[in-house]
Amino acid sequence: MKRFTLALSAVLLVAQAAFAADQTQPPPGPPPHGGPPPVERIAKELNLSDAQKAQVQQIFETQRAKREAARAQSRASGQRPSPETMQAQMQQDQQELTQQLSGVLTAEQLQKFKLMEEQRRQHMRDGPPPPPPAQ
Repeated sequence: MKRFTLALSAVLLVAQAAFAADQTQPPPGPPPHGGPPPVERIAKELNLSDAQKAQVQQIFETQRAKREAARAQSRASGQRPSPETMQAQMQQDQQELTQQLSGVLTAEQLQKFKLMEEQRRQHMRDGPPPPPPAQ
């Protein structure tokens, strides 16, 4: 009986360790929302040079800091902006981003970035595209 209990304890200990190790892996699927944009993916898709990648990273970080400051100011005032105000601010931020990126990216890269952004917005509105048909 002692051998059985000892063997069962060992099996449970190994199973628990394996389960705990599995929990350290990030869950499958898209990255969580928030934080900076996935510059690595953008750099790969736009074929950015190292210098361009660093400049794009800085532009994104500046934009993110600006949005966070606006949110903090809104929270501090206790007043939430109207949807129209928020929409206008998002459009202005997007125009500023495009203007800043136009000084870093080539015309072709900028056009591809705009297309990627439009696809991202469409995805947010409509949800992900259907999976490819099974073969």
